[in-house]
Amino acid sequence: MAAKKILLVDYQKNVQDVIQEFGRQKRKEIIISENGQDALDTAKEEKPDLIIIRKDIPALDALSVSVLLKETEATADIPVVVICSGATSEEKERFRDAGLTACLEEPVTLETLDEALKPWL
Repeated sequence: MAAKKILLVDYQKNVQDVIQEFGRQKRKEIIISENGQDALDTAKEEKPDLIIIRKDIPALDALSVSVLLKETEATADIPVVVICSGATSEEKERFRDAGLTACLEEPVTLETLDEALKPWL
């Protein structure tokens, strides 16, 4: 059985490092994109099992990427988790409306990842 793929869309090296370590420990393949347009292209090509995306990435933000993924048949069923810090209840509602599955609060640690991602991995 092939390892599950996680597409991480984040430009912060410390978050990339934590999620790559998570992938090593859990035997998941981690693919990294640093902007929204690249994330869309990569999601269509790689068909990851889960996407983790920073709220304010360049090129297209997390809301735009999620909406575009949900409108595309090949990527519509991929769960998308947004990394956000201090998101208001209104922001979280907008995330849900855009098809984002969950909000992962910072700081991102191995422990918070393990707990937050259990439903999908």
